[in-house]
Amino acid sequence: MMEDALRIMFQYFTGGGGALSNIILLLQAVVREYPGDHLDILCSRSSDLHTLQSLPNVNVISYGGNRHQEIDRVILGLRGLNQLARERHSDVLWSLNLGSYVRTSAPQVLSVNNPHQVYPWEVTRLHPDNFINVAALRWFFRKSLSVSQGVIVQTPIMAEYIRNIGAYKKPIAIVPKAVENSADVKPEFLPVKMQQSLNDGLGRETFTFLYVSTFTPHKNHKLLVEAFLILAKADIKVRAVLTISPDDLVTCGGEKAQRLISSGHLIPIGWAGKSYLKSLYDTCNACLMPSLLESLSSAHLEAMQWSKPQITSDLPYSRDLCGNAAEYVPADNPNAWADSIRMFMNDPIRMADLAEKGHIQMKKFPTTWASAAQQVHGFLERIAGHQA
Repeated sequence: MMEDALRIMFQYFTGGGGALSNIILLLQAVVREYPGDHLDILCSRSSDLHTLQSLPNVNVISYGGNRHQEIDRVILGLRGLNQLARERHSDVLWSLNLGSYVRTSAPQVLSVNNPHQVYPWEVTRLHPDNFINVAALRWFFRKSLSVSQGVIVQTPIMAEYIRNIGAYKKPIAIVPKAVENSADVKPEFLPVKMQQSLNDGLGRETFTFLYVSTFTPHKNHKLLVEAFLILAKADIKVRAVLTISPDDLVTCGGEKAQRLISSGHLIPIGWAGKSYLKSLYDTCNACLMPSLLESLSSAHLEAMQWSKPQITSDLPYSRDLCGNAAEYVPADNPNAWADSIRMFMNDPIRMADLAEKGHIQMKKFPTTWASAAQQVHGFLERIAGHQA
């Protein structure tokens, strides 16, 4: 019988934004819940994963930096991961989105959070990168998938797509993410600059929507520009706070976006870190989620967790996630979004009902990152062959 403690090598070579913030919270929870384990983290030299080096039983290993990033990634997948797993006597090799491209001495588990890798090919037109790079991403992912002994996804839809790739028959665990609480992240008041942005323009008394997202094409910010232009022309006093920069918003919306920024209908405040999110949601009345493609968006969960009704794209991923706790609108129809926003803000009964249904829907998800960590760890033990 193998000893209970696991030696885990976790690999996420490069990545950022909200996805990386959530991974850091998950890894912190794994370390807290299983202090007897040893966790090696393999990443690029610039990754925020280095912030975990101060934790007990964690060792962060830098990789690459002397070559082009994609060359480093290929070499890592072909030989680097296997070599390091042997050197560190790893019981299990756990990678995010892309792992090894060859069989390794330690069994491999692949966490798949990137929908571009598994959704139907036609959806890849929404990826910000060019066609060739997206095709390469999907090909290398399939190499990693073929040599993995198990997969972790966040939703049933992602599990279904994985099973459809080469009739994948190996174990798949569905482990949704959690919404952080004060034990995970200490809430902070919004920075002065963000507070000032909310006070300017149409002012704090204005009905305010919130859209928390990074700036990528599939997040569909352009639709919000068109919808709010319709509302502004109708002299509807409503605004939306967006967690992208003014320059990014103007990039996708041009002169129309600039006019809406100037009028106060759209407020791009830039990225908000985890510690500010609760305060940011508290300043807003409701949420907008026009994204065209997601695995599992934290913004949907945060809205339901923090009692904010939401309007979202009428797509399978969002219906699977939110159930009856959202208002659904076609993702390509700005007029429909403008109409829904106008009706929504004038219907407090409907908003209260959705907020209550959101609390019920959240019972399907881990209540803490510790709970998510326990589910992930149990799957890693199973694949490594340890006694759970």
